[in-house]
Amino acid sequence: MRNRTLELHGHRGARGLWPENTQPAFEGALAIGVSAIEMDVALTRDGVAILSHDPILDPDLTRGPDGAWIAAPGALIRTLSYADLTGYDVGRIRPGSAQAAAFPEQQGRDGVRLPKLADILALAPRARLAVELKTFPDHADWTVPPEEMAEAVLAVLEAAGALGRTRIISFDWRALGYLRKARPALDLGYLTDAETTAAGRLWWDGASVADFGGSVPRTVAAQGGRVWGPDVATLTEAAVAEAHGLGLLVNPWTVNETADMARLVDWGVGALTTDYPDRARAVMAEKGVSLA
Repeated sequence: MRNRTLELHGHRGARGLWPENTQPAFEGALAIGVSAIEMDVALTRDGVAILSHDPILDPDLTRGPDGAWIAAPGALIRTLSYADLTGYDVGRIRPGSAQAAAFPEQQGRDGVRLPKLADILALAPRARLAVELKTFPDHADWTVPPEEMAEAVLAVLEAAGALGRTRIISFDWRALGYLRKARPALDLGYLTDAETTAAGRLWWDGASVADFGGSVPRTVAAQGGRVWGPDVATLTEAAVAEAHGLGLLVNPWTVNETADMARLVDWGVGALTTDYPDRARAVMAEKGVSLA
């Protein structure tokens, strides 16, 4: 086996066990033991970096000040101030929803708010971070431009002295290209899936697999990337081997089944991102793999 250590990233904290992108999820992941806590960033109307996977308030995760589930579609976060958002509770999944079926082990809480990125940095002053910039080239009106998002997140990380323990990741390679030029020493992760690969010139700052013999790892390496975050659903052992040959660290997401975890460890990936870090720790123990 090539790797005897593995970076374990708690996805949105530990989404399978606690409400995603919230303080309970990050506290829980850290208690289980992870190499890094992964989170998603959105910007409010007044420029506050808060944690949310979606650019909208998710109707299946959000209750209003009256305790009722909000109606679909939820409001764009960029149209709301941080003060507006403090009235919403994101501590439970709407009963009967697809998300509730997908995460039956999640322990809901009441009174859970959308945290600021700065809140989580203060909560975990020594933890490593994987911070995803959520901008959308196919829906530019949903968020601020990628450069603005990148600068806002950099400001928060710098104020907390956290840049050196943070990997900034994104599907939108425009943001990563901007950061690579502005801050060459930053740890950056290039996320991919089938959708963004098919529309590479849109999502990948003009690049495409067509320019690199159909190879996603070669496309990542050509951008100066050192970390590749592929969707586990499309990842092959051959692609992992190719990425390793290019000097890339491979960090598949979102790896929730123990059989997949075991297979990827055997393939020698350098990191795993999972909603269930407890399952991953058990697999790692069986394989004799230590937490990086």
